[in-house]
Amino acid sequence: SIANASPPSPPVSPEQIVGETYRVEPAYYVQCHVPNAEVDAVLQAVAEAVQLEYGRYDQVAFIDAPGLEQFRPLEGSRAGVQSSAGREPTTNVSFSVPRDATVLKKALDAIHRVHSYQEPVVYVHEVWRTRNSGGDDDNPNKWWNRGKP
Repeated sequence: SIANASPPSPPVSPEQIVGETYRVEPAYYVQCHVPNAEVDAVLQAVAEAVQLEYGRYDQVAFIDAPGLEQFRPLEGSRAGVQSSAGREPTTNVSFSVPRDATVLKKALDAIHRVHSYQEPVVYVHEVWRTRNSGGDDDNPNKWWNRGKP
């Protein structure tokens, strides 16, 4: 019954989630459908604009398996009205940036500058991402410790 329902949990902030070897921080997660032939150009443009840093690494992005994007141009599109939907081989490219509007805008500007579509399909999500805070140098599961006695 409603009378026995638990009260809602208070909101959680990323600062409240700190593990022994990681912390959590707010970020933007960007996903973009890119024609297969343009993946390298889009990633290069974004990396030049915002470096795509993730800790002690840069140019960190994810390239999913190629698929098909379906669309039908409507009135006002550069392609002109078409009666049936077309399909284009595309790849989903994704990356994260700090939750900073200036950084996000630079990344989106880079995508829109080099992407060939009139209306690039780009999704921006507010997320939390984990970051390494050290303390796991001797962890046997880390790649640098594999094979060590």
